[in-house]
Amino acid sequence: MSDKSVDFRHLIERMERAEVAETERPTILGGHFPAERLDTFLTVWRSRWGKMPWRIWEHVSHIEFSDEPAEPLYLQRAEIFGEAGHLSLRCDVRRWLWHYVGEPIDLPLPGFESPEACRDFWSAHPDCKLRRYEGSVMLWGERKDGFKLWWDDRAAAARLFYPGQAAGRVHLDFLRFTENGQTAFMWYRTLRTATPESKGDA
Repeated sequence: MSDKSVDFRHLIERMERAEVAETERPTILGGHFPAERLDTFLTVWRSRWGKMPWRIWEHVSHIEFSDEPAEPLYLQRAEIFGEAGHLSLRCDVRRWLWHYVGEPIDLPLPGFESPEACRDFWSAHPDCKLRRYEGSVMLWGERKDGFKLWWDDRAAAARLFYPGQAAGRVHLDFLRFTENGQTAFMWYRTLRTATPESKGDA
């Protein structure tokens, strides 16, 4: 019979180590803008894309990894991320909602100076206490040598295209920021191809 007791001391120590000091706070921004200004908004951020190389575009009918969205008119969501930060966008009828978590950036954003278009989280919530945890998850599918895409019998009908050429499974590494035990922000960091023996966190 296994010992399933909880080591509360260990949990408390982990929480104390995870607390984000004021000097270590990530930049957190967010806002909304009219749907027709999407390309203008992306142009403002393109200068940072060298350090945010992973870009996932979710269209009405498909999801793709590419430098730019193939059909901006039918775009619904976007995740642009890397070691420099994570920019997330979501279409909401005739406007785009967005937020960013990552390294400092120059403000104001050109053309998006209003509080509705770009707001600093820490200015609005100066007393917020966040904790930071590193994590990794394994994405659907495994790439076999000699095949052009990833395959998984649990999602056999899906066409799983991920960046990279190595065989194995793809892992997503991230930072999770919590407030009072609840996930507040996610910072996707990188995608990496792992061997079948590697395991991601749940």
